[in-house]
Amino acid sequence: MLSEDRKKELLFPHAEVRNSQEELILDVEKTLQEKSQLLANAPTGLGKTSSALGPVLNYALKNDLKVWFLTNRHTQHRLAIDTLKQIQEKFGLKFSCVDLIGKKWMCNQEVKDLYSQEFNEFCKSITEKKECEFMNKIKEKNKLTVEAKLLLEKLQAKGVLHNEEIIEICQEEGFCSYEMSLALAKKSSVIVGDYYYVFNPFIQDKIFGKIGHDLEKTILVVDEAHNLPNRVVEMLSNILTSNMLKNSVSEARKFGFFDVADYLSKMKQILEELKEGQRQSSLNEGFSSNQKKEKERKVTKNDFLEEVKEIADYETLTNELEIAADDIRKKKKRSFVGGVVSFLEAWTGEDEGYTRIIAEKEGRFGNYISLSYYCLDPSLITKKIFDQVHSTILMSGTLNPTFMYKDILGMKGTEKDYPNPFPVENKLTLIVPETTTKYNLRGEAMYQKIANKCTEMLDLIPGNCAIFFPSYYLRDQIGYKIREGKKKFWEKSEMSKEEKEGFLEEFKREKETGGLLLGVMGGNFGEGVDLPGDLLQGVIIVGVPLGTPDLKTKEIIKYFDGKFGKGWDYGYLFPAMNKCLQSSGRCIRSAEDRGVVIYLDERFAWQNYYCCFPKEGLIVTKEYQKFLGEFFDTKPQIPWSFETA
Repeated sequence: MLSEDRKKELLFPHAEVRNSQEELILDVEKTLQEKSQLLANAPTGLGKTSSALGPVLNYALKNDLKVWFLTNRHTQHRLAIDTLKQIQEKFGLKFSCVDLIGKKWMCNQEVKDLYSQEFNEFCKSITEKKECEFMNKIKEKNKLTVEAKLLLEKLQAKGVLHNEEIIEICQEEGFCSYEMSLALAKKSSVIVGDYYYVFNPFIQDKIFGKIGHDLEKTILVVDEAHNLPNRVVEMLSNILTSNMLKNSVSEARKFGFFDVADYLSKMKQILEELKEGQRQSSLNEGFSSNQKKEKERKVTKNDFLEEVKEIADYETLTNELEIAADDIRKKKKRSFVGGVVSFLEAWTGEDEGYTRIIAEKEGRFGNYISLSYYCLDPSLITKKIFDQVHSTILMSGTLNPTFMYKDILGMKGTEKDYPNPFPVENKLTLIVPETTTKYNLRGEAMYQKIANKCTEMLDLIPGNCAIFFPSYYLRDQIGYKIREGKKKFWEKSEMSKEEKEGFLEEFKREKETGGLLLGVMGGNFGEGVDLPGDLLQGVIIVGVPLGTPDLKTKEIIKYFDGKFGKGWDYGYLFPAMNKCLQSSGRCIRSAEDRGVVIYLDERFAWQNYYCCFPKEGLIVTKEYQKFLGEFFDTKPQIPWSFETA
């Protein structure tokens, strides 16, 4: 175990070092000393945040470096800030830290109803024209005002601050919280923020320029790093739809931009013409032949570019649309035309590592056409960044398999799996190979059989349980057939932060009599939700959430096949299994927790799926009643009979 002197040297803020935690702490220290990269697949409860932040901060302060702690969850912001406060208080250190969230969420203007892109365009418009009183109070001729300097000193003196504390202080003083946070970041040793601050090329360039910082002087810690590939791909992708163009035409006419409306109408016609020659796309071998096929096909950059040039010069057209969008935003904050401009600028990008697809899709209000510029390869951005920064630590409880993340993110360093710190006897993990959600075997009989198995399992698990499905469709087909006394809680596809919090609080209150959360893997509650103790006794994973076998998925598989010879695994199988592991992780959150995780699908026992599981305590069995009864010391309360299923 680490001596007290070593704990102090490595700024470890807690009295005790957990099992496996010392190993991670020393690996982080070694990574920093070697200016290397570490992929840490460390289970929930090991204490990843404390293990990383202590040694990283210690090294950064000694070597005049800046730490970026990146996470995509607001709850992890709080955990990181609380850990840094503990370090500051325990060791009496003086250092500054800033907690950055999205600019929109730190804004004093009435912008809650704006989408992110709309807000960015609105903010850019009013700040460039000096029409934002909160921004004007901070800067004068691109320099901090005297008032802003005094506030900055006040914030620095307070030490480590959570974003909510910064926002409250700045709102009271009438300053832009975001710009003050950036001013504080310039003098901070640690910056806690979202992935896009470093991995979005445009934002990174802007932010690093504002705070006068270089990537070479950065230590990067990426939390929940299993999310990083998808987040980067989303940042680098763009889409134009017939609905966007329809709304843009109406908007342009409403505000008197009739020439722009004409251009946009012709652009909508181009999308319709691109769609005309479509045929049903052939899908990758291995996908079900019965799977519904979308009308879609690949297009080239010039297929769209040359048609637009028939309307007007591409650059001139883009500029005219931007002028119109700026004027519209002044009057109503948001602009559909601005969204079209964003797509036009993206469309001229590179082809390598991207695909371009025209498709006709089903929407809530009927069919629409989409033209997409999809990024396939996150390493186009991440590799350059990892190669430049001083050191990188990527950590998550589901960086599994680590070699996949190393490949697709373009990393060079060490990959390591850390053992579970919790007692093995506290968790029962079963694979029950008796049913399947495989597409060609779906139907009423299978849905009823799955529901019957779930009912039997739930009868043997006391207290709160959760069942996660591959989709809302399957959840509804099976969930209503489950005959169980527990109160059912149905996740909705779109839930606000307040709705999610209220939902969970009500679910927690059912722990004595037992509640049943019916959710979706990759949904609102499949990740980032803590239900420790007796708040969740069991999780059942029903089926494998494989991606939609559409042309985009086919292109991802083809790309990774060509690059690594592992297209099916990297583009289809492993991401689905990662969602399963994330959802199952809701059950055991501390060393005191006891619970059961059941994987209910025959495919989980197949070798290519089975290899993705941590093997500690994993049991493949059809005798789940026996194992559940022994684990919880329970017997079925109702003599269920499902012979007819």
